[in-house]
Amino acid sequence: MSTPVSFREHLFDRYKLLFDWLPDGAAPVLDVGCGNGIYTQHLARKGGAAVGVDHNQKNLAWAKTEFPHCEFVLSNGEELPFADASFGAVMLTEVLEHTRDDRQTLREIARVCRPGGTLLLSTPHRGLFAGLDPDNALNLFFQRLSKLRIPKPHGGRFYDGFTFDWHRHYSELELRDLLGDNWRVEEVTFGGFLLYPLLYGVENVLDSFGSTRSYWKDYRLLRRVRGLDFNLNFRAWSYNIALRCVRV
Repeated sequence: MSTPVSFREHLFDRYKLLFDWLPDGAAPVLDVGCGNGIYTQHLARKGGAAVGVDHNQKNLAWAKTEFPHCEFVLSNGEELPFADASFGAVMLTEVLEHTRDDRQTLREIARVCRPGGTLLLSTPHRGLFAGLDPDNALNLFFQRLSKLRIPKPHGGRFYDGFTFDWHRHYSELELRDLLGDNWRVEEVTFGGFLLYPLLYGVENVLDSFGSTRSYWKDYRLLRRVRGLDFNLNFRAWSYNIALRCVRV
């Protein structure tokens, strides 16, 4: 599941949008696919209490050390280890497209969210430039590179047997269908156009060939420019879509 593209002290583009949408008094808030917990600790500051779940043990171990005021649980989205109606709000930020079963993930979120609670969802949109998705483009490159069977200096093959899960994009109609009767969609917004995937791709390349991941680096300029692009709503042509929903 995804790691929020944010800094400890600042939120950008879709993360800021959903944070602003988070209603007061919604605690506890569940952050599904919390990654390293940076976004979760922002949610705790506004909501009063936040729980992050992720399937990556390394990320969670770091989050528990850095943000002890939040709770972090090892889990995937398809089988959440919480009782029914445990949360007043659920955040699903750039995660649905990574899940193995998106429909089951949304069913589980509906189960653990209280009636009248809020689901805040953002995901890549099936827009004009969906084909430029940097995750898919870079992974396709590595997959094709693996077929060249380039030998390593000390034995083995570079990217031998490389596989990846396709980064899905959704239309508004597809998301409404997945949400079903459990949710009432109250607001839909779109953001990003061409600069968004291109600049995201620059970060991905730097991540892939650099020694540390981008959320440890100061890519502030790239993200601010990308945030400006996100603020431009091209509707059906946009690269991102976000929904604010209420549990019925």
